[in-house]
Amino acid sequence: MRRAVGLSLRLLTLTLGLWGCDGARRDKGAPEPEDETCLSPAPGPRLLRRLTHAEYDRSVTDLLGQESSRGQGFAADDVVGGLMNNAGALDVSSLLADQVRAAAEAAAGEADLSLLLPCDPDEVGKTACATLFIEDFGLRAFRRPLTEDDLQRYLTLWESVAREDGFDAGARWVITAMLQSPHFLYRMELGAKGGDGLYHLTGWERATALSYLFWGTTPDDELLEAAASGALDDDEGLRAQAARLAADPRAEEVIAAFFEDWLDLDRLAIVSRDTTEYPELTTTVREELAGETRRLVNDLAASGATLSDLLLARHSFMTDSLASYYGVSPGTGEADAEGFRRVSLDGVQYGGLLSQGSVLTTWALSASSSPVHRGLLVREHLLCQDLPPPPSNLNTSPPPVDPTLSTRERYATHATEPVCQSCHRLIDPIGFGFEAYDGIGRWRERDGEHPIDATGWIEGSASTDGEFDGLMELSALLAASPDVQRCYSRVWFSFAAGLADAENLTCDADAVADAYAPGSMPLTGPQTALLASEHLSLRAGEAATELDTPALGERLSLDELPEDTGEWGEPSSSEGNVDFEINITSDWSAGYCADLIVTNNSDLRVTWEVRTRLSGVPYTVWSSKYSEEADGTDVFVGESWNNTLDPGASTQGGFCANR
Repeated sequence: MRRAVGLSLRLLTLTLGLWGCDGARRDKGAPEPEDETCLSPAPGPRLLRRLTHAEYDRSVTDLLGQESSRGQGFAADDVVGGLMNNAGALDVSSLLADQVRAAAEAAAGEADLSLLLPCDPDEVGKTACATLFIEDFGLRAFRRPLTEDDLQRYLTLWESVAREDGFDAGARWVITAMLQSPHFLYRMELGAKGGDGLYHLTGWERATALSYLFWGTTPDDELLEAAASGALDDDEGLRAQAARLAADPRAEEVIAAFFEDWLDLDRLAIVSRDTTEYPELTTTVREELAGETRRLVNDLAASGATLSDLLLARHSFMTDSLASYYGVSPGTGEADAEGFRRVSLDGVQYGGLLSQGSVLTTWALSASSSPVHRGLLVREHLLCQDLPPPPSNLNTSPPPVDPTLSTRERYATHATEPVCQSCHRLIDPIGFGFEAYDGIGRWRERDGEHPIDATGWIEGSASTDGEFDGLMELSALLAASPDVQRCYSRVWFSFAAGLADAENLTCDADAVADAYAPGSMPLTGPQTALLASEHLSLRAGEAATELDTPALGERLSLDELPEDTGEWGEPSSSEGNVDFEINITSDWSAGYCADLIVTNNSDLRVTWEVRTRLSGVPYTVWSSKYSEEADGTDVFVGESWNNTLDPGASTQGGFCANR
């Protein structure tokens, strides 16, 4: 699939029509007619967008008031066009469903109910307080008021647990269930059908779209109140809330996430490097390189700086050890909590986004620089011009190392092959501009024994063709490019909308980019411009039978709250005898997985605990909690939902362990 920025037919023609697979140059000819689809763009599709793993963690953190990182361990999502939030790719596999279940149970078990309950059950009554809690937590979790059916379903769940195990256990089961609900896991962008035949997003859906656009998390109370009051139904209210969200430090998370996706910087932590060739690239250095880029991007975005400013920046943020890694003078200002300080880059061979070690390291080979990788970075990610894959029978291995040749000379020889020329002439000359930087982002005077030749050129672009000498001149050429500005805007729109190749978004994105002189578009320009896009208010359905977004219920008033009926039980903490079995389900040389089966053989209701000595150390545990005591005893206890067992009852968990 093509990049999520959605190569328009115009750019695709320019790229592949100018250079055919046979390598023969073709004339550009007369200017292409204006794309008629941009004259009357259609609204985008109705969407259910599953939260990304990062959005899940931030949402759970904000809902429960406790730090969540469980989403980091979820099964990886498919990447579409370099972006990790494409709505069509964010499905729920059976593995992910099980991981979400386990995460919901664990989060609910750790939740501080005193912070979440809006009432005292002993004062207003257990059922009344449970109703208020379900309404309040459900509003924040589902990002809309609950329907009557929603309320009754969760109240029934709460009561079925609370009558046996008490109010708190019932509340935790409600949290567990809501954190697994599609209404939490998916963002609704469906709308209600209007007289014009289109679907108009509700204020609640707009609140959700705004919050995830600027903060990457669930709406806060003020945004929910704005939705409830109708303040988000007009442009003035929408822009007021957007300005508030954009000014909040939490907006930095989304900006950083966008750049990591756009430039594939999420690979920085895992790209392979030859430790003999590059022993300096430690885990700590990788983390500091990522931190440097995050700080530079957020610093410039917060100050209203432009894309050109980012490509040509004459400062960065480094720890003293990272400055030493680069061979530049450390900063002199006050360091932040992680030791980063602003560093001037005047008079040194660094400056701008493309000279950042995070970028240069991500786009290189294990034991050397790579003109091909770095050329593709510019061609595909900054110019939005995808190239066709090489023929399946072609050997795409890098040219073999030859100490008598520089890297440039080896790749120049490689690109003389007729079958390779048509694409490599569009890639390698750009990548040669990076040759003064090694495979882990450090400036070098020579490539081994060979002098550096960093001259290059761009050809085959819409309006960025030109020659340059070195990365600074290449960066200046790109900083003034309307192609780069359009590409950046398109990627932003696709990232924000979770869509690939959506013509209406391409038109909107191009209009935003073209409204600024080349190089003058603010870094946050596309993000802010989405507020004026039809995509934030209108959607098109595919069939007349499509349903509206769920009808919302009214919150109950105090005199409508249900009263308690019958007797209420409380959980027993009596100790009794439990038996347990450990049944190995899979076994290999380095480890094994096993089921843990616990049975209450006493005539008392018990809170169970298993104490044993395992072979090896568990690295993943499900349906129970694990700890190791100082003497090496392995201890398992139940989760909130299975930690008490009736006489004769059993529960099952499990674990995998390294030997």
